[in-house]
Amino acid sequence: MSTEENKANASGKLVVVGSSAGGIGALSILVTTLKPDFPAPIVLAQHLDPRRPSNLAGVLAQRTQVPVVVVRDSEQMEAGKIYVVPSNMHVMIKDGHVQLEEDTRRGPRPSVDMLLSSAAKVYKENLIAVVLTGAGSDGAAGAVDVKDAGGTVVIQNPDTAQYPSMPLSLPPTVVDHIAELEQIGPLLYEIMRGVELPELAQEKIDDPVHGILALVNRQTNIDFHAYKPTTILRRIARRMTTTRNAHLQDYEQYLELHPEEVLELVKAFLIKVTGFFRDPEAFDYLRTEVLPELIERGRAQGRVLRFWSAGCATGEEPYSLALLIADLLGPELPEWSIKIFATDLDEGAINFARRGLYPANVLKNLPDDYRTRFFDLVEAGFRIAKYLRQMVIFGQQDLNRGVPFPRIDLVVCRNLLIYLKPELQQDILDRFAFSLHQTHGYLFLGKAETARPTKATYELVNKRWKVYRCTNVTMSLPGRDGALEPRPSATGQSRLKHIAQLEHQPLSVESPPTEIELGQLRRLNEILLRFLPFGVLVIDRSYHILTINGAARRLLGIREVANEQDFLHAVRGLPYATMRNAIDSVFRERTTVTLPDLELDPATAGNIRFLSIALMPMQHDGDAVELTCITVSDATEQYQTRRRLEAVQAEQTQLVEELSAANKRLGDLNKELQDANEELQAANEELMLTQEELQATNEEFEATNEELQATNEELETNNEELQATNEELQTTNDELSARTSELQELARALATERLRLSEMVALAPFYILVLRGPGLQVEAYNPRLAAFFEGRDVMGHSIEEVFTELSLTDLVGLIREAYRQDKTLTSQRKLQTAPDKQERAATAELAFVIVPTHDSNGKVDGIIVYGDDVAKA
Repeated sequence: MSTEENKANASGKLVVVGSSAGGIGALSILVTTLKPDFPAPIVLAQHLDPRRPSNLAGVLAQRTQVPVVVVRDSEQMEAGKIYVVPSNMHVMIKDGHVQLEEDTRRGPRPSVDMLLSSAAKVYKENLIAVVLTGAGSDGAAGAVDVKDAGGTVVIQNPDTAQYPSMPLSLPPTVVDHIAELEQIGPLLYEIMRGVELPELAQEKIDDPVHGILALVNRQTNIDFHAYKPTTILRRIARRMTTTRNAHLQDYEQYLELHPEEVLELVKAFLIKVTGFFRDPEAFDYLRTEVLPELIERGRAQGRVLRFWSAGCATGEEPYSLALLIADLLGPELPEWSIKIFATDLDEGAINFARRGLYPANVLKNLPDDYRTRFFDLVEAGFRIAKYLRQMVIFGQQDLNRGVPFPRIDLVVCRNLLIYLKPELQQDILDRFAFSLHQTHGYLFLGKAETARPTKATYELVNKRWKVYRCTNVTMSLPGRDGALEPRPSATGQSRLKHIAQLEHQPLSVESPPTEIELGQLRRLNEILLRFLPFGVLVIDRSYHILTINGAARRLLGIREVANEQDFLHAVRGLPYATMRNAIDSVFRERTTVTLPDLELDPATAGNIRFLSIALMPMQHDGDAVELTCITVSDATEQYQTRRRLEAVQAEQTQLVEELSAANKRLGDLNKELQDANEELQAANEELMLTQEELQATNEEFEATNEELQATNEELETNNEELQATNEELQTTNDELSARTSELQELARALATERLRLSEMVALAPFYILVLRGPGLQVEAYNPRLAAFFEGRDVMGHSIEEVFTELSLTDLVGLIREAYRQDKTLTSQRKLQTAPDKQERAATAELAFVIVPTHDSNGKVDGIIVYGDDVAKA
């Protein structure tokens, strides 16, 4: 940067304003809000028809107390002045000057893009760009340069602008403030003054910020508590500037009183920094390493690829993916099913992205041929090709709450997590894992990200560009609270089952149990257990079956007598680990364990069956031998009945809710009908009043008709008078025509007489000089006297300017005296002629006769000087 640029940059801020159609009215309103001591220079550029003279400066000068300067060539800018640019010239900011530029490029003049871009180079973060009403897209590219340089961009509210095309052409990512026209002037003062917030270390700001975020959450259902405090405070400060609130407490009260400001604050919270192929080397890595692998995998899976661009802002990032895919697939692209889901919280940014229309300088990072291959040149910039726009599906989504997309091959989320707290970062990374786990897809983060995905779900592929691959860990679908829980894979479940078996081995199996009188148990079985409607069996500490009835053998699938057999290996279809844990728990804790609705393995049972099993400790006649009694009953019918009841209850609950909702809707409709009836009654009364007013108006019309008839009669009378006057004027006109003819004849006679006199003067054999008026200016002279004027044109000059020699001073005085005294005088003097071609001059001695001339009233009005050569005489 040059010395002058540094000087200009250090001198303060600069405000540049651009507009086109309807801009004169908008600029007039804007300047009325400015005070004479405005702390920065203002440069105004408006598209006007160069064929018509513009009085923009004059109009603005009448509306403001700030001095208005029209830029002629180059002007040194000063604070507190408005510089108006001519309509037929471009303008640039250079070295602290506003300078006109000759430019043959097509487009409106002056170019708002050129003005903003040149000012951004010099003033950087000290520049405030304002775009007002106008047609077209001039200013969009310049606003991007202003934002890239750190400046501030303000636009007139498009909803109230007369011509909204110009402010709407700016990408939402570059717009800092949207304001009504009347509020832009005060906003400029607030931006230049700024808002000072307390340091984060001070605890007194915690309550207001928490209250503000809670208010936002209540009204928009968006939770920003997890965002970094520094980010939140900076964006709150921006809105405090706009609403002119100096303290956080004041702004919190302002939010409560103005609910519409909450939406503006949400827009300020959203981070929208993006661009085509942002970090080109990172996208080159995707092109050469990641995407070819995904394409090969997609060929084997039906030519399907699915991508997700989270936090896509105005769409440059997902469109960059679309461009890479189109370039890699080439003519094969129509055969593929490509879906790129692009989500963002900002609805305005999503709507802009759907258009796919961008200024030229937004495409500066594109490869050379991409602009011509994949974009259509339109009047407002460049629009991405339709078939590429159809690949991208845009939607509004809050990452903190939304459900992730399944079966995604590549998630792109660049430089978004850096604004979030670590716990929210991890939640979002888990959501991405749910999207990627089925395909073992890739996660592409920004190089500025500090979040580190856990090794349990991701493996690092490229450290420099933060590229990760999802590992073989399945994820459950998010619940209502958004939580995602990892679920072990099938292989992991088998391994856990094996470990559980090892951990639950009996505490002591070395000592054989004491002998039990099996005969007693069998007699008990014969007497009591055989005819029970449910199964009963008894096992010892080594899981051996001591006795079992027929119902238990049938329910458990034990075909043999099974006495002395291992219960866990004899039964069929029961979950081994569950039964062993239950038996060990009974022996260890000597408590009853119930296993309701235990499902049998369908492969073993042949169909779906459920058992209800109860395990109870028992001891035989005070011996130390530990036994467990197990009862078994078929719970399939009860389970199915319960499930049907639950389904019916759920259906009934749903019906009740639907009926309640329908009842509420009917109530609302009834209320709306009542309100509509009241409105109709009020409208009927208004119609009756209107009818009465119309009747009165009709009567007024009749009275007015009478008045008009009377007026018509008066007009007829006036018409007759005018006809008489017209006749008089015609007579006067005839007289004037006759008089004009007479004057023309007299003028011709005078012209003839003047010609005759001129010939007499020219042909006279002596020297003649005619002087007129009190100044005695030369009116005529003959050719003989011209030789003494040295080739000078003396017509209209005074006598003093004609005779400049000192020797003729007394002759001049004599002429003046003859004029004053009105008498004829004579004199004799020598005059020298002008040199001829041989540079020879002659001297003549003349005798002068000075004769006064008179006007029609006899008053002296001039002098005639006659001269005769005495030597020749």
